[in-house]
Amino acid sequence: MYKNTIYLSKIDHTLSQDTFNHLLQVISKENREKCLRFRLKKDALRTLYGELILRHILHKDFSYKNEEIEILKGDKGKPYVKGSSIHYNISHAGDYVACAFSKQEIGIDVEQIKEIDFKIAKRFFSTCEYEDLLAKKTDERLDYFFTLWTLKESYIKWLGSGLSTPLNSFFFAVTDNGISFTDTNHGATPFFKQYPVDDYKLSVCCTTDDFPDKISMISLAEMTSF
Repeated sequence: MYKNTIYLSKIDHTLSQDTFNHLLQVISKENREKCLRFRLKKDALRTLYGELILRHILHKDFSYKNEEIEILKGDKGKPYVKGSSIHYNISHAGDYVACAFSKQEIGIDVEQIKEIDFKIAKRFFSTCEYEDLLAKKTDERLDYFFTLWTLKESYIKWLGSGLSTPLNSFFFAVTDNGISFTDTNHGATPFFKQYPVDDYKLSVCCTTDDFPDKISMISLAEMTSF
């Protein structure tokens, strides 16, 4: 049985325009046009890398030919591969693009740890999460904020509900004993795992708990070898 896998790629911002244009021909028309609309090249590269990872894994692990891959969107906008039983989810931040694969629903979120206004937490976190955050030592709050934020985003993406599920309608607590999760509205009982990535936080949410021990790093050269 196929186990959950998580891939992470670091963006090469020195990619030449010729190579960029060539790789655009590999991905879907929708994302190709999306890449060309971006004002900043770094945003285009994130979209490009995300689909390249997807296509590479579908080829490597599931024997898809690139021309056979058709990406569609469900009723709530969550993308899926036509005719495939594999579930996937993509996230990107800063210099990284992450992609998670599973035979079950899966959600992933990666965020770069950087200074923020903690009023964001008061607005989007549940009361108990916000109180837990403020109870942390000052130099621990930023890290804990992104711990909670990525967990919450990975859950929303697992649900596939988008903005229709308020971030403060469910809550987490992360201690030395692990990740505690409560959502009385959906009655959902998914599993979560977090991975360290430089000065980033990465969280994954899935119906099953067979998470890999570590993330698989993948280069641009590898993901274009199909």
